[in-house]
Amino acid sequence: MKKILLLQVPVPVKEALREQLGAAGFEVVCGDMAEGADADIVIANGAVAIPGRPVLSLSFAQKHRLGALLRQIGRMVAEPVLYMEDIPVGGLLFKPREKVLARAAGEDISLTDREVDILAFLARHAAAPVSRDALLKNVWRYGDGVDTHTLETHIYRLRQKIEESAEAPRLLLTEAGGYRLHLEVRERR
Repeated sequence: MKKILLLQVPVPVKEALREQLGAAGFEVVCGDMAEGADADIVIANGAVAIPGRPVLSLSFAQKHRLGALLRQIGRMVAEPVLYMEDIPVGGLLFKPREKVLARAAGEDISLTDREVDILAFLARHAAAPVSRDALLKNVWRYGDGVDTHTLETHIYRLRQKIEESAEAPRLLLTEAGGYRLHLEVRERR
């Protein structure tokens, strides 16, 4: 179930969205980032930038049509990377909309659609390792119990692109419980 966080949304809009999105199968949380730390999408009153999260920033000084908001949320759910801000990953800048990891100096690293989806999902869940099953379910839409090595192959290729040493990764880590993207900024050699 996709989780949507509503930040500082006016009460009438909050109630309408909660009712409509709840009926569509979404979990809707109202409050602050602490309550919605694992939200898939954030809808906020005003400009907000949250690393790894697609954000729909609205001004409620203007009127909005509920149907238009629901369609926009549907597009965000279908293609969350199109609504994500750039994310620092080590000495690189992950630009999900452009499908690149930008280097401060030198040539950008091109990413495939699947690599963008993997990095975006890991960035949204950077606080803890993401299990293999969660990645297969959310990135590939596989059901439970699928036996495949496609994830490991993609992780290997991604490490070849982004790590100084794929054998000793510092950005795309394998930890107990799964994979984690290390977002701390560090200097590149």
